[in-house]
Amino acid sequence: MRDLYQMKNIERLSAGNDAHRRLIDSYTFIAAAEGRGELSIDGVRMLVDSGTVLFCNPGRMIEYRAAPGSGLLLDLISFRMFASPGQEAQPAGQAAYEERRSPWLPDGKLCPESPYRIGMLVKELRAIRSSDAGAEPFRQEMLLYELLHLLASGRRPDSETDIRPSRKGIELAIDYMHKHYREEISRDLLAQMTGFHPRFFSMLFKRETGYSFSDYLARIRIDRAKEQLLLTGGSLNDIARNVGYADGFYLSRKFKQVVGVSPTGYMREPKKIVVYDLVGHLLALGIKPLGASYNQGLRSLALLREELAGTPDVGYTSVEPMLQLKPELIIATDWLDRGMIEQLHKIAPTLVFHSGDPFERFKSLADILNRRREAEAFIARYEEKGERARAELNGLIGPDETAAVYEIWADCLWVMCESYGRGVYNLYKTLGFTPPAKVKRDVLDIGRPKKITLEELPDYAADHMFISVYPANGGAESAGKVMESAIWKQLPAVRRNRVYAIELDMIHSVDVLSLEKQLDIQTQLLKSALR
Repeated sequence: MRDLYQMKNIERLSAGNDAHRRLIDSYTFIAAAEGRGELSIDGVRMLVDSGTVLFCNPGRMIEYRAAPGSGLLLDLISFRMFASPGQEAQPAGQAAYEERRSPWLPDGKLCPESPYRIGMLVKELRAIRSSDAGAEPFRQEMLLYELLHLLASGRRPDSETDIRPSRKGIELAIDYMHKHYREEISRDLLAQMTGFHPRFFSMLFKRETGYSFSDYLARIRIDRAKEQLLLTGGSLNDIARNVGYADGFYLSRKFKQVVGVSPTGYMREPKKIVVYDLVGHLLALGIKPLGASYNQGLRSLALLREELAGTPDVGYTSVEPMLQLKPELIIATDWLDRGMIEQLHKIAPTLVFHSGDPFERFKSLADILNRRREAEAFIARYEEKGERARAELNGLIGPDETAAVYEIWADCLWVMCESYGRGVYNLYKTLGFTPPAKVKRDVLDIGRPKKITLEELPDYAADHMFISVYPANGGAESAGKVMESAIWKQLPAVRRNRVYAIELDMIHSVDVLSLEKQLDIQTQLLKSALR
């Protein structure tokens, strides 16, 4: 056998009637031990019951739930695979085996010829892992190899003999409903499509899924309506037509039957929200997130530490920490990795905000979350604070004096723009400073920070210079050298004591709550230096 296999884990999952999601990060076999229900792999849905066996490649999202009145127990056997590149293709010094991550078998159901033996192997593997896997490593690997041999050689369920016709027909109907829920769907249509008499189809559907056909379709449509209520802020009539109902009145009636509250009541209920980057937007609306993340880590949001006390950091590179929280809504920004955003969409309705004016993003989010009143109150408070700051600085700063924000790195300097935080928004939009001509042309108008050398700094220098230091890889040492240089000492802002040091953890974020707190810091720095 050219490939090698290594046991990673075996665990048992239990499910009720609510959906559970799980990211599969290894090659995994899924064996239904008890009960019945529904399982999907990256959106492809299958009915499962005791004895069903499936395979799932790494990087897939599964969702599973039990049928009404039933429980569902699933055993997940995950393993690593190491493939040999072949002696003739193997460069000198390269490892003989490399870990494989590409798809192995097709995702979905298998039809092994020895289901009883497979069940016994899974049971014995669970017993070994629950006691002490290290005590019987060879036994564990032998069982794994036998299991993989039985499963990998199992036939795919492509013929009518592999799945009983009734189940295959119901799975076809379910797939059709999920793809065409916007259209008119009748029991007679699905019965004709699957080849059953309408009354027999109804009986089969209820037996296989635990739901009547109409209840199952209503659940699909109401789930899609929930997503649109959260993501679009559209009218009930528009949402109703988008999910296959005639009007908003009928949608409201069905929504209350399924969910227990009206669409309006649902929107008013507190939501379990996980937010990436824009955590201060939520806090400004009076909403504490279920979990949060920031591209520099939550700890770097020094101004928000009190408000974020007890909020778990879900990280920035994997959805795994967030899955355990079971969010109802995810808020993210488009500077997250694209693959990460794709995974988020599989977990819960996901709002993705693009770069732009932070207050426009804030108002859009408030409208979606039905928090317009809270947003208006916060904006009024921020604007009042801005007016007071301008009044306090009036007479201390000339009408044509310029300001800009710079950051010193180990190997260069950056001139910062509004979308990268650092208090730039406050300087220009709230305090009313003018940017230097080259800063406006090369940075602000383009919307990206500009990397410059020390020799170029005089061309971008402002009357008031706010300086932060990125400490990684010797940034602090580099800042010391910059400030000892002749070029630095000859800058007008340096000679006039118009340089303001800003701490990166205090000034980094561009959410509205951080901007409000940064405004206090910036105003105090200016007042202290100018009086």
